[in-house]
This record gives sequence, structure tokens and C-alpha cells, in this order.
Amino acid sequence: MCGAVAATLGLEASMVPQIAKALTSDTRPPVVWLHFAECTGCSEAFLRAENPGVEDILFDVLNVTYHETLQVACGEKAEHNLNETIANHEGEFICIVEGAIPTADNGVYGTVGGRTMLEIAQAVIPKAKHTICFGTCSAFGGLPAAAPNPTGAKGVKDAIGVDTINITGCPPSPLNLVACITNYLLYNQMPARRLDGRPTFCHGETIHSTCTVPHGCLEGYNCKGPTTYNNCHTQLYNGESWCVQAEHQCIGCSEANFWDNNAPFYNPMWDSMFHTFRRYAEPHADMTTAQCAPCHKANNMFEVEESQVENPRKFQQQIHLIHKIELDSTKKCAKCHTDLP
Repeated sequence: MCGAVAATLGLEASMVPQIAKALTSDTRPPVVWLHFAECTGCSEAFLRAENPGVEDILFDVLNVTYHETLQVACGEKAEHNLNETIANHEGEFICIVEGAIPTADNGVYGTVGGRTMLEIAQAVIPKAKHTICFGTCSAFGGLPAAAPNPTGAKGVKDAIGVDTINITGCPPSPLNLVACITNYLLYNQMPARRLDGRPTFCHGETIHSTCTVPHGCLEGYNCKGPTTYNNCHTQLYNGESWCVQAEHQCIGCSEANFWDNNAPFYNPMWDSMFHTFRRYAEPHADMTTAQCAPCHKANNMFEVEESQVENPRKFQQQIHLIHKIELDSTKKCAKCHTDLP
């Protein structure tokens, strides 16, 4: 576990004994983990962590005193634990936030225990020594802040004006959280960060710059790896896999406003090719039909038809539904895919 943390932080192997000492110290600060507008996917990813496992993180790394999903206490007892931690450790505890904060109409669209999430955030977060936003929702608003955003959801910094350490992703890697806390225990300071608050050790390089591309580069299929800063391709989820390894293009889930800026995630012009013969296909240009010519011969046959219909997008989808059926049957594949049996 300490070796994995050292590698994530870019430290020498000689630091492993110091990391082990820091993680077993009695001076670990208490941690308050708040849930706001989210799907609990970040905690679910955290629960499935391996090397270190969730039990190692809870008992050896984090001194968690409040976590709505994991704690045994409920109701008044749970709120007592939260209030006691804040009262006894003001200016000392670390606050981890999962989820965006609804701010419209004074935050009425999100409540916990009879208080709005906005009210809880304003009462708790400013009293923490450090605030770590775990996941894109708490850092930048994420999916809850996607247009038209009726609840006025915002990231923590935008909602209440405090500086945050942003470990992003949908979900983020649990190891990045462990490494961030470890850096604090080792050096009494949080790791170096970009201007947007994200630690450089996990968000310093684009995915594309060091992508392992196990099935071939997906840049031609709307992959956002060239503009996405994350280490999910080197720190695999649960030590097993990540999106591109599962033959799915990167959608840029660790970036601000990814839901609005990167949509549509799927392009009907290459959808059928993507999941059938993607490895052998030429990528179609984004939302154009010019590259249909290798199979369909005429350079502008679909453009001419598109210009004569009321809904070009619907026309594209209909054409490619037919295309998909033909490709899935393999009866008409040999002409283009000569290397297949």
C-alpha cells in the first residue's frame, strides 16, 4: 500500500518507511465527509478500493468521524458526532465533500436532517483546516450543474467561496485521495496544485500524453483524452481497468462542465463502426458524412439527401440504424473489411 502511494505521488521507494510511519501515526486529523447533490458514486468507488482496501483507508489513513453512507450512527447520534468533531477540532479537521451544492432559492432543493445543503456547507466547511472536493460534482458542479441547472448547483468554491483541493473524476480514484492525505501527513501541507485547485500529481498531464491505447487510439471517435487531465490510465480503477481499456472513449469526466462542453458523447456517424469493426474502420469526421465515400462510393450522396430533409440529425440516425443492422449481420462486411473471415 505504501509503495502504491509513493508511486502515485512520484516519490522514491526509499520514502516507503516514512509513509508507513505517517499512516500509522496517532496524530492523524479527524475527517468529516459531507454528502451533497450527487449519486454516491464517489463513495461507491471508494468502497471498492483495492491496494489499499477500504478497511486500510478507514483504519490506517483517514480518521473518519462522520460519513453518512458508512457510519453506524444515524439521526441525532450522527448529528451529535458531526457537531462534536467541529466543536472540538475547529481549524484542525479535514472536510471531504462529495457532491455539488444547490444554491437556488436559498438552497431549498437539497436538504439533510432538516437543513439545506447550502446551510450545512456554510456552517461546517469554513471551520475545516483543509477541504478536499472528492469528485467532479463537488469540485466544479458536475452533472447536477449541467444545463439548465434548475437547482443552481455549484462546486464548493463557487458556492461558498473557500479554497479547495479538487480531486476530480466521475468517479475519482480512491488512491488519489489516499495520496493527497498522505502528502499532508508527511509534509504538513497539501500537494502542489494547478490554478483550478487540482493536485498536479494526479491532474498534471493529459490522458492522451501517456495513454496505453490497448485497442488503438480513439481520438477520431470523439475521445477527450487530449484535453483531459487525469491519471486514471495509470492508476487503474480497483487496480484492474479504465475506460479506454474497456474500449470506450474518454468523455473528459474530470474536467469542469464536461457534461455540457463534451456532449454529445456518441456520434451517430460512427456509432455502428465503433462497437463492431472499430479496429479496422476509418474514423468519420465529427457530424459529417464525407468519409462515407469509401463504402458508399459517391462523395456527397448523403449530404444531398440531408439538404432535402427537415431534420438532418434524425436522418443520420435512421441511416446509421440501417447501417448498424447490416454490419451486425456480417453479410455485407467483406467488401470493406477484407481482413475478416
